[in-house]
Amino acid sequence: MVDPFEALQKIKDTGYDTLEISIREGWPTSPDVFDVDQQRKLAKLSESLGFESPIFFGAINVCALPDDQDAMLEDAAAKFRFARELHYDDTPTLVTTTPGRIVGDWESGKEVIRDAFLRLVDVAVDHDVVIAIEAHAGTVFEFPEKAMWMMEQTRHPNLKLDLDVSHFYVEGADVEASVDLCAAESVMVHVKDGEMIDGVHRFSLTGDGNLDLEGFMRALKRNKIEHLPINVEVSVHQSAEPEYDPWGAAKFSLDALVKAEKAIG
Repeated sequence: MVDPFEALQKIKDTGYDTLEISIREGWPTSPDVFDVDQQRKLAKLSESLGFESPIFFGAINVCALPDDQDAMLEDAAAKFRFARELHYDDTPTLVTTTPGRIVGDWESGKEVIRDAFLRLVDVAVDHDVVIAIEAHAGTVFEFPEKAMWMMEQTRHPNLKLDLDVSHFYVEGADVEASVDLCAAESVMVHVKDGEMIDGVHRFSLTGDGNLDLEGFMRALKRNKIEHLPINVEVSVHQSAEPEYDPWGAAKFSLDALVKAEKAIG
């Protein structure tokens, strides 16, 4: 609900160095409402504020049913064009997405997920975009081992991982071990906190739970990926609340990461 042009300045003033822009449906920066002129204006503002080219949260329904595949690929192409309009440096153009709607369990569905991403990556290549796959808690694609299986099965330079440890963590995986396993295939990092309550995952702000941020930061440095964009993510578990304060959340999360970084030296 914040104007995107105002948001960029406030994000910079809060102390962040990188941006991730949501281009999912319903957001003010979705390609169906945020036209090319606005995209180019936002790119100029982002560059003038000293940000690297933004990353994009695509929310693509990669595993759409067969009758919906064409629409999914058209949606993806529009989002990839958006990403390219806002790209202005030599960093890779990154669009992150979960697999979307998954039918069946892991054993019956993993090859379907793999094949869906391989279809999508052809579109990504046409637009010089790298897809960063995000595993998601509460689905059959929820563990770091499954994320790495996907990398081993695809082996494509335009198909990598979004290392979102929160999903692994709430499912019971060790944070540092997850980073160690996925680091080599990761091109970006998400972080937030959370827990599993009675079998249901509940996310919280970075630093507002029990996730070991110092161990997380140590693992990033140990694997030499601390240079990747590390993006604080705020779940709808917080942002949908009536009293949600986006700038309070931004400062709280950044302060928690800075404290962890200082603690490990």
